[in-house]
Amino acid sequence: MTDTPVYSQPSPVFEVLDDSGVGLSDGDALLDDRERRLVEGAANFYALAGPGQTFRLTVLRGPAGTMPALTDEERTTIEWEDDHEVVGSLVVRSLMHTIADHPPSDGLVDIAVDIGGPPASVNAYDELKGVLGKARKAVRFLAPVQFDALRQFRTDMVERRGRDIPRKAPIRLSRGATATPHGETPAILFGLHWLELGGAERWAIDTIRLAKEAGFLPIVITDRDSPHEWITRPELDGTLIVPLTVPMDPKQESAFLNGLLSAFDVRGIHLHHCTWLYEKLPWIKSVRPDIPVADSLHVLEWRTGGFVDMSVRLSNMIDQHHVISPQLRDYLIGKHGLEPNKVVLATLAGLTTGNIVVGGAGEAVESNPFTVAFVGRFTQQKRPYLFLQLAAELKKSSPRDVRFIIHGHGELAAEVNSLRARLGDSIELRGPDRPVSDTFRDSDVLVVSSDNEGLTLTSFEATAAGVPVVSADVGSQSSLIADDLLCPRHPYAFIQAAAARIRTMMTSPDQRKTWLDEQAAKAEAFAKLPRAEDWTRDLYQGWLK
Repeated sequence: MTDTPVYSQPSPVFEVLDDSGVGLSDGDALLDDRERRLVEGAANFYALAGPGQTFRLTVLRGPAGTMPALTDEERTTIEWEDDHEVVGSLVVRSLMHTIADHPPSDGLVDIAVDIGGPPASVNAYDELKGVLGKARKAVRFLAPVQFDALRQFRTDMVERRGRDIPRKAPIRLSRGATATPHGETPAILFGLHWLELGGAERWAIDTIRLAKEAGFLPIVITDRDSPHEWITRPELDGTLIVPLTVPMDPKQESAFLNGLLSAFDVRGIHLHHCTWLYEKLPWIKSVRPDIPVADSLHVLEWRTGGFVDMSVRLSNMIDQHHVISPQLRDYLIGKHGLEPNKVVLATLAGLTTGNIVVGGAGEAVESNPFTVAFVGRFTQQKRPYLFLQLAAELKKSSPRDVRFIIHGHGELAAEVNSLRARLGDSIELRGPDRPVSDTFRDSDVLVVSSDNEGLTLTSFEATAAGVPVVSADVGSQSSLIADDLLCPRHPYAFIQAAAARIRTMMTSPDQRKTWLDEQAAKAEAFAKLPRAEDWTRDLYQGWLK
């Protein structure tokens, strides 16, 4: 090993001393682009947590579907499962001793980072343990609609009962007891769930782009197990990414945050669904009360509380709550008494409609066959199995020829394929390799079968394409969808109501147009509300001063 760097490395917090075993710096084919960025993310973490230290990273690859493990407390164990292969190793040195006031450290620290296997759909129900877990999984997959009915009754009970959420005591310091010195590069710290397809993630990626345009270095932290298929998106070029895997050693957690706050001039924190960073806000505010914090909230989760209730609990640490729907604004202010000037309603209207053109097959209601579409991730929240149940009902009762498109992918892909096979050639399956705009162009109606939402981006996209939407009456969907096309959330009632409305569209072009006109009018009114992109751009400009 040499004392001088062999390869140039774009990361501002570490340098590569020996890369002959992996090819991180010279683009060797041992790692693809996604894997390379995962290794860089792990090196970023250890460099920030270990100022001046030198690390040898042994890079492991697991079987398909296994998740990366990059920063958890088992990484210092130099043994691993039999089904993991060693890709190679590299040596990196933290540059923190040159960026901040940290002395260099002697010695070599060994870390085994696991980049997981090739991305594959992994079902969360497969992770359930014990007798109860196995029973729940069996019921869920033997009778998905009946299982969902039980979930909805539970939601009803929680919704009626409501929740009282105690708040963390406020931080009253004007400065930390020992103010952390910081670097010169202005940065924004972003907290994300993961780097995968999703409405909240699309918005998070957009805010990262806005931060770069404003002159900030985006520092992107994720905390949820994921293959991070979006880690190679061009919007993330030139950012500092740290994909955390938990649980971590508590000493490393504080060392990492201290290193991050020392190396960069963090001007603000923007949270997008990141439990780890939410829970660290009280500590961050105690050492750096000058750093402003904002979060973006999308979905009210009645059964678990989710990120909205976490945000309420930690509201004393947050300067501004950005919400995307009137429902969330009313929940924070009306239900929990948050100060109105802290809650900002700014919509995502137009976020994903740029390539959608009005006037596809959706206008030709007499087209044959009539096409019913689902667009979304194959997850429990989106209930694709309920759409397929609706398709089975319409096949039996449709007054004219009908076909179906189900466009998406996700952890319930195997179930979707199985149910689709029973319905024959009338259902076309489309994946992420096909533009969603094609599906809207080919569709006469879009169905949103979700059991919970904030405001679906697909509803905006359908409106832009001239396609009416039949939706479960969840979240703030009523802000966009024609009143008669809002269907009960409970599965059996949803199928009955949605089938009836779609049959009416098939036989009455005038009624379909009336519903579409009402939907377009609601979208037009919604578009007059403040836009999230404008609010965020102004927010970041304020942080830059």
